[in-house]
Amino acid sequence: MPSLSDDPTRHVIIDRRDGQYMAFPDVIRSAHGRLVVVYNEMDKHVRPDRRVAVVRFSDDNGRTWSDPIYPDSRRSHCPRLLRFPDGAILLSDSSHIFHTSRDNGETWTPFKASGLTRDMLDRVLDLDDDGYLITGHSHIGDEEHPAIRQPPTEQTVFRSMDRGHTWNETSILAAHRNLVLCEASMTRLPDGRIVALMRENSFVFEPMYACLSEDNGRTWSSPVPTPLIGHRPTMGRIPDGRLMVTYRNVGPDWGTNAWLGTLDDLLSGYRVHGRAADPTNPTFTPDGMRVHNEEGKLSVVRYALRPLTDPRTATASLEAEVKVDAADTNGCAIRMGVWWRLQPDAIKPDGDESPPIAMTPGFNTIRLDYAAGRVSLFINGEEQTTIEVDDDHADTRPIIFGAPYPFEENSVDCTWKRVSLNVVEPAYERAYTWQWNAEDGLPDQWVRDHMLELRNDRHAAAPDFGYSGWAMLDDTHFFCAYHHGGGAEEDYEPLHSAHIAGTWFSLNDFK
Repeated sequence: MPSLSDDPTRHVIIDRRDGQYMAFPDVIRSAHGRLVVVYNEMDKHVRPDRRVAVVRFSDDNGRTWSDPIYPDSRRSHCPRLLRFPDGAILLSDSSHIFHTSRDNGETWTPFKASGLTRDMLDRVLDLDDDGYLITGHSHIGDEEHPAIRQPPTEQTVFRSMDRGHTWNETSILAAHRNLVLCEASMTRLPDGRIVALMRENSFVFEPMYACLSEDNGRTWSSPVPTPLIGHRPTMGRIPDGRLMVTYRNVGPDWGTNAWLGTLDDLLSGYRVHGRAADPTNPTFTPDGMRVHNEEGKLSVVRYALRPLTDPRTATASLEAEVKVDAADTNGCAIRMGVWWRLQPDAIKPDGDESPPIAMTPGFNTIRLDYAAGRVSLFINGEEQTTIEVDDDHADTRPIIFGAPYPFEENSVDCTWKRVSLNVVEPAYERAYTWQWNAEDGLPDQWVRDHMLELRNDRHAAAPDFGYSGWAMLDDTHFFCAYHHGGGAEEDYEPLHSAHIAGTWFSLNDFK
C-alpha cells in the first residue's frame, strides 16, 4: 500500500516527554484556521494513576505547537473535539466532563454532561434542529463470553437538545453475541442518513462493521462488514462527498492508516489483509508465490482471511495448493480451527498427539472443511483425519495462511500456487467466497491499492499506537494526529511508551 511511514518530512512530534504516556488524540481546525489537538497524559496505559486532558494548538498547520494547556479534567479518557457553527469548540470526554472554548482553544470552561452512561464517546454529531448525537459503548456484565474472550458490548446512541449539557438514550446502535462492536464513529451523509463505523474487538481479524440510520439515529440497520480491520475509527466527509477514515490498523501489519472512498466502497465487505514488509519476500516464480526467509520477525509473510463469526452454525472450506521445501516449527501453516503446520512431507494439527500425516513431497492440494466443531483434512482429494474444536470459542474463528505466531523458529521455503475460501454464516445470512491464484499477484493486493499507511508500528504492542483524529487543511490536504509507540526504538517499553505525533497527507497520496 502507499506508505508515508519512512518520509520524515511528513511527520511531526506534537508532544513527547520522558515518563509520560500520551495517547488517544483528536484534532480539529478552528474557525480561524488554527489546529487544536487534545489527548490524554498518563503514567501508563493500563490502570494509570494519572490521566488528564492536554490541549495544544498550532497556527502554522502543525509544524510548531503551543505549550500544554490543561483543562480541568481529573480523569479524562479519549477526549474528542467538535467545532460549532458559531466557532465555539466543544471538548467531549468519556469522563462525562465536557469543556467549551470560545477563544480557539486557549481557555476552557467545564460542565457536567449528564445522562451519559457509556464509555469511549465519539465526536458529537451536530444534527441542526434535531439536536446533537453522541455514541459510546460499555461491556455488559462481568461474565466473559468464550467466543469473544470478554463480556459482550452494547453501542448506545444519546441525543442532546441543549448543546451537550443533558443527554437521553435514543437507541442501541449495535449489540451482537459474537461481534464486539464498539468505538463507533458517526457521520451524516449528503442524503441525510447517518453512517456509523465500529471497531470489532474479538481479535480474530474480523473487520470493522458499519450501520446506517435513516431517522437521525433512532433506529439502525444490521451491521455490515467493511474492508477495514481496525480500532477507534475517525470518520468524516471531504468536500467531494467521499468518506475519510483514519484508524489503528490491526490487520497482520500494524500501524496508523487512512482510507478514502464512497459509502458503497465502505460497505463492500471483507478484504484479505497481509504482512509482507520485506520487499524481497515473497517473490513470484513460474511455480507460484515463493516465501523464503530465515528466522526472525523482519521478513514474516502471513495473510488473514475472513474469520468465522459464529462457529456454532457456520460452515467453511479452505483449500490451498502448496509446496513446502523447508520449514521450521513456525515457518508454514494453515489455520482452520487450529494451526495445521506444514513440513515438506507431512502436516500436523496443533494439540493432536497422533503422528504427523504424510504427504508426497512437492505440490499438494490441502483442503480443510469445518462444520459443527469438526475440522476434516483432505490431501489431494482423500480424507485423512478429523479433529474436534470448541464450536463456541474465539480460538476456533481465525482463518490464516503463512507464518504462525510467534515470529520465531519461522525459517521457511515454500510456494503457494492458489488458495480459496468459502464461508457460510446462517446466523448472519451471509456467504463469503474468495479465490486467489499466484497469477493474481499478492493475496492482499486490494488492501495495498486502497489503504494509505500514515505510520507503521508493527513492532509495538497494539494499545500503543493508532488512535487518531484528522482535520482538513484545504480541499485536498489533511493533518492527522495520533499516538505512536515506536516499537522498533531501543527505549520502547510496551504499555509505557507512547507519544503524540502528526502526519500531513493529501488526496494524491492515495494514488
